[in-house]
Amino acid sequence: MSNQIHGPAEAEINRIERTYRRLKAEGRDVLKLFSGNPNDEGFLFPSGILEEAYQRYFRRQEYRPHSKGLLPARRAIARYYEEQGAVLDPEDILLTAGTSESFFYLFSLLARPGDNILTPNPAYPLFDYIAQLAGVELRPYPLREGGHWNIDLQEMRRLTTEKTRAIVLISPHNPTGAVPSADEIGEVVRWANEKSIPIICDEVFCEFFYGAGKFQRPMAVAKPKLCFTLNGISKMFALPALKLGWIAVTGEPSQVAAAVDRLETTADTFLSCHIPIQQALPDLFEKGRGFAKEYVAEVGRRRRLALDLLLPSSLRLIEPVGGFYLMAEVPQASGDEEDFIVSLMEETGVFVHPGFFFDYEKGVHAVVSYLVRPDRLQHGLTELIRFVTRR
Repeated sequence: MSNQIHGPAEAEINRIERTYRRLKAEGRDVLKLFSGNPNDEGFLFPSGILEEAYQRYFRRQEYRPHSKGLLPARRAIARYYEEQGAVLDPEDILLTAGTSESFFYLFSLLARPGDNILTPNPAYPLFDYIAQLAGVELRPYPLREGGHWNIDLQEMRRLTTEKTRAIVLISPHNPTGAVPSADEIGEVVRWANEKSIPIICDEVFCEFFYGAGKFQRPMAVAKPKLCFTLNGISKMFALPALKLGWIAVTGEPSQVAAAVDRLETTADTFLSCHIPIQQALPDLFEKGRGFAKEYVAEVGRRRRLALDLLLPSSLRLIEPVGGFYLMAEVPQASGDEEDFIVSLMEETGVFVHPGFFFDYEKGVHAVVSYLVRPDRLQHGLTELIRFVTRR
């Protein structure tokens, strides 16, 4: 009976995960070099700010939800964008319980079964599951590794059909760290506008931009007819447990009004966003600035540590411009990517993610997070480099 219950589930576990579980069962210390959780890596938002903000709710417990989210929270988000040169009406912002929910709302809003949405490749596998829930097809457009992970615009155009309902941009991109230039964004927006296709831009890593000049966002540097910009507090304020995200809708007024109206109906169905964190959001923006500034600076220092170790090595690396992640190619690796990851883990105790976890199946790659604490990051990358050098 036990085998009947557990056998099929065990068969679905991939070889990499089976190796990790075996090593842990043997008492081995395995260093996961791909953490995306800021709390695990020492980044904790000041508790006093949260306690003070939440006490206001506890002193006067009330439940008066708004389908778009509480107005003071939406006004705080609008001010955040205004400070960066993007003007938004708070009435065109909707709060959600995180970016995953935002994507589900948008996929459900824009597409029907049989329709398709263009998403980047490589990409975090989240989209696959959300597309399945929404019953829509994903059509991955490539990012060109040989071109510094730039968007393959020609292939994006080729993949577009009469059933394409949205183009997803991720900036900074996970896992490559690429950030589209203003010119690149302009080309995508021109194509989207020509075909009357909305843009969905995931900007959850936008505070962690380490390139030259200003961070470029579609709603500010181009004029999409309809654009949905996604963000939240999980990465921005290192508060993944408090589950607050948002969708900011911009573009032609008539299209924006129609989209917001339909999104509001969906949001009103669930009312999923926690009221106390909505009430606290203005304080996070106002009183959390000092923490956020140092947090971004420290992630930048860890990024620099990773680059100083990796760039002189034999791994091929396009420098990440933003976010938490980098994707390094192992050009001299023999065998397949899974063999490489398993052997690395068994011999060094270092666990990195392969490219194929992100649907990228060209060559052998190691996906690493430089959010990891500096001592562990240095140890893990040093072991990775030594392992690659020996092969």
